[in-house]
Amino acid sequence: MTARSVMGSWPAAHSPALLRALAGDTTFSIISNNCWGAHIYQRMELPYSTPFVGLFIPPDSYLRLLKDFDRLIGSDLRFLKESGLPALNERRRSEEDTYPIALLGEEVEIHFLHYASEGEARDKWTRRVGRIAADPVRRFYKFDDREGASDQHIASFSCLPMANRLCFTARPHAVSTVVAPPEGGGLEVIDGLALSVISRRHFNTLRWISTRPRWLPLPSLV
Repeated sequence: MTARSVMGSWPAAHSPALLRALAGDTTFSIISNNCWGAHIYQRMELPYSTPFVGLFIPPDSYLRLLKDFDRLIGSDLRFLKESGLPALNERRRSEEDTYPIALLGEEVEIHFLHYASEGEARDKWTRRVGRIAADPVRRFYKFDDREGASDQHIASFSCLPMANRLCFTARPHAVSTVVAPPEGGGLEVIDGLALSVISRRHFNTLRWISTRPRWLPLPSLV
């Protein structure tokens, strides 16, 4: 799903219990290339049913993961001294970052941006992978144009066979995306954490994940 959903006329504040009730089936997993999505579980006061929290995945790696998700998601992590991407290594050096980097299944590079150690990253990743929704229908896939994602990356994401797709971009594309504010002075959307705060103005995430009837208007997550 990549089109906007109709917003309901609801008060600004709704309790987590109400949001869970409106979601219907609360067994769902947000698969994301960065931190976006964690806010959904936080707002509904649910445990993370996804390992895609506090990290980011470069576009090539993320698309590789999605194309062979069931095999790769259960693969082992191998931690690296540095990224296979020179630009990311340079950024880490300039920002004096020391967060862990790992390869999943020797194919997918994951940057555990908000983790203090390899042990913490491995432990939380493994535990949360075990909570991923077994039903593919209850998996929701999000992408955006950060980390050097090209027009071809966006087009490739739009061609993936899963139904529950959402892509935020800072400008319109030939394929359907949700246009959101760019990072200051940049050509890409703001980072995943910041985007989670403002994305409700552009896309109704609750309607996206809800199993309630489509005719029922739902509030946005705030």
